[in-house]
Amino acid sequence: MTDLSRRDFLRRLGAGSVAVAASGYVLSTWAWAGPADAAAPQPGALGPTSPGRTLVVIELAGGNDGLNTVVPHADPAYHSLRPTLGVTNSIDLDGEIGLHPSLPQLAARYKAGQVAIVEGVGYSPPNLSHFESLATWWSAQRPTNLGWLGTYLDGTVGYDDPLAAIAVGPQPAPALLGQHSFATTIADATGLEPRLPVWAGGSDALLASWGHFAPARVDTSSLVGQVERAVGLTVKARARLDQVLGSSSSTGTTSNGRTAAAGSAAGYGQSTVVESLAVAAQLIRSPLAPRVVYITGVGDFDVHEGEAQRQPTLLSDLDQGIAGLFNDLGGAADGVMVMTTSEFGRRPTENGSGTDHGTANPHFLIGPAVKGGRYGEPPSLTKLDDTGNVTPTVDFRTLYATGLSWLGVQDTQAVLGGQFDPVPVVN
Repeated sequence: MTDLSRRDFLRRLGAGSVAVAASGYVLSTWAWAGPADAAAPQPGALGPTSPGRTLVVIELAGGNDGLNTVVPHADPAYHSLRPTLGVTNSIDLDGEIGLHPSLPQLAARYKAGQVAIVEGVGYSPPNLSHFESLATWWSAQRPTNLGWLGTYLDGTVGYDDPLAAIAVGPQPAPALLGQHSFATTIADATGLEPRLPVWAGGSDALLASWGHFAPARVDTSSLVGQVERAVGLTVKARARLDQVLGSSSSTGTTSNGRTAAAGSAAGYGQSTVVESLAVAAQLIRSPLAPRVVYITGVGDFDVHEGEAQRQPTLLSDLDQGIAGLFNDLGGAADGVMVMTTSEFGRRPTENGSGTDHGTANPHFLIGPAVKGGRYGEPPSLTKLDDTGNVTPTVDFRTLYATGLSWLGVQDTQAVLGGQFDPVPVVN
């Protein structure tokens, strides 16, 4: 091949994935293609981390309405701001707040002491653009487009373990993109073409968010060598994934009632949080459990209209998915913490049939090792900013520091670019 044809071959790989389809899923292995970041930690720089622990991150993209998820039902301002969309039958937790009625299993887990609610999570100054805000959450406000979890992988496993972190969903997860490590994605075999959420509006912004992804490569001396290395690593990782899914699914069915044939990713055929968390449970139950499972593409939480009809379904799926995950895990659940993220919340004042882009949000940390309860400070609903939004009270990187601490990272500053104390939720 000539140099020109080699470059053309790479270009024709499209967005940059090298994928192998088998057993109903596609595995893609990605690596960094952007400028060098001197601040990115080298492999091993973060020291030994806690073995046998997994962080499961569920991304509620589009901007989940946290006020109707964790409902401040005792606050008169809430009912005044939402005369028609306010939740009047929330599941009371402590006389002040309750969970949306579509979250009964999560409410029961909260009352069992295994759910921490971190209130007022956001960042300042806020940006109410989906992609700008998502990019902030993915990178933890680092100056480059490296992901916060990718930076964690850089400083721990490096290139040695392509399955240390796995995104489950229809597209790559920018939060997993590191400079010295791999970002690996499992997608349904029918999901090779990314499915754009309604709020995306077009492909340009979405593709821009993947601008630094490239085929996984190590040998920079040869373009062909890069592709061969990428394919080899992907095939190796897929073979290992077959082992992982096969060994964990041999017991029969998952909690959502679908048969889990060996290597079939629990019948994963839809980008729903229930199916995606069934895959996560299989991965974690295996002898080679990943350190991170990142769930993407599981619903459109951008409820500008029709919220009363749309959000109950979204939250019911989330409730079933989380319950199914822990049911499927059995004894392995002790080593798992679930964290929710979303680029922003919704405006406190309803717009008629929905809510517009907001700022701060409550988020969940869930698991048997979690010290349940309320953390952070709920934002005031009577002292709104100039745009009619609440003021965040907890920096979102505090949430990330908690997840990193769960994974055993002592120096979270090396990952987050600043000092953020974790929420004291781990028993």
